[in-house]
Amino acid sequence: MNFIETGDFLDHIDEYKEQEIMSNMQDIKEYFLRNPWWYTKEYLDKILKIVDKNKVLYGLFNDEKRFSRWEEKIDFPEKLKFGLEIEVSNIPLDEIKWIFDSNSIEYIMEILEVPTDISNAIIQNSDFQKKNEFNKWIFSPEAFTDESEASTPIMKNNLYDLNQIVAICTLFKALNARLHEATGLHINIGVDYLECNKKAIENLLKIWGECEELFFKMANPEGEEIREEAHTMATPIKENIQNFFEEDRSIALETEEDMEKFLYQIQARNRLDKIIAWSNIGPEYYDLGWDLAYAKTDEEKIRIYHKYEEGIKKKEDEKSQVRWTSINFNHMEWNSDNAGRIEIRIFNSSLEPEIIFQDLELVGKIFEVSLENAKNPNYKKDEFEKLFLRDVTETNKINNLLNLLFDKSERKNIFRKRWKSIREKSEYEKYRSGIDTFER
Repeated sequence: MNFIETGDFLDHIDEYKEQEIMSNMQDIKEYFLRNPWWYTKEYLDKILKIVDKNKVLYGLFNDEKRFSRWEEKIDFPEKLKFGLEIEVSNIPLDEIKWIFDSNSIEYIMEILEVPTDISNAIIQNSDFQKKNEFNKWIFSPEAFTDESEASTPIMKNNLYDLNQIVAICTLFKALNARLHEATGLHINIGVDYLECNKKAIENLLKIWGECEELFFKMANPEGEEIREEAHTMATPIKENIQNFFEEDRSIALETEEDMEKFLYQIQARNRLDKIIAWSNIGPEYYDLGWDLAYAKTDEEKIRIYHKYEEGIKKKEDEKSQVRWTSINFNHMEWNSDNAGRIEIRIFNSSLEPEIIFQDLELVGKIFEVSLENAKNPNYKKDEFEKLFLRDVTETNKINNLLNLLFDKSERKNIFRKRWKSIREKSEYEKYRSGIDTFER
């Protein structure tokens, strides 16, 4: 059948018997692949009244690309904890929930040849509400009705955890998930890895402030440009970091007030007007924008930022837009039992495990180098010093950065090729911030 004939067949599906439906399952599958999942489910519900569920699901998924086990750990410390937020479109949250609630998920995972221990780790530890439960897979809605997000539990660099990510990618691809100019991949690193070492945070900031534009250029697979919404949702902050160190600021994170000042200086200072304008925190805060227009000193602006944060905390359904930066410290709780996380927001979403794990390696190595040099100033001392040379070309700068982060040539080449493939694209002009750290 052609596309139109298949649509007509589905519109009259209750007139057919099981054998006729199953004999046309390949055409039905191709029809489903060209339509949103909610549209698919409307027909699927009708088909399931006639045909056994297992036969239908096998017919829809039996020739999908199967699960392919990940065999090696990735290149960063096993004690470093991480979490991912993988955004997709074309699958509303209600439909993912339906797949789980109807127990179809077990059979789909079996058809996709996901090992039982890996599928059980996902199925038995899943939820559909964000409740700060970091031991579960959380599926949640995104901005638009057909967008969803899968958030991992807290994970480590072991094959059991990595293969759960592979399984979710396999499942989303089988469900015809799509990516577009707004879907991102957010990587969260547990702050406990940094051992409350302020020098490690300082190293992290200095590396980011020196090379932020290069990180944007290395963020995605070779030839793939950064998503359109990244400039709003992952705003560059190199300018803020540079100003922080030029003013000889010291990192103080002992109190809630310290943390608030830190977030203002690093993430909000050059964009506080936008942060306030984006928010909807109630009429008693309508004067904040007016007050900011007349504020002259940093102290005055910090007071305005404090009032803004007070308003955010009072309104449960409003989140602070301060988090919309390339690197986000908004979830960090430095001196608590749960030190929270630092979020990297620059990456496009991906359903290719190899790409996701490359992105994880890049972030993991930034944290590893930041901590190891903080504990031992001689750790990669020469590479650190070369990173801060500014009378160098962009090519020199990327080489110095990759030499600091990676020891193996093949790992360096992955990110060098990413950078080289888009380095001249005009789109990246808007990701420049602050003073240039290499010659153009």
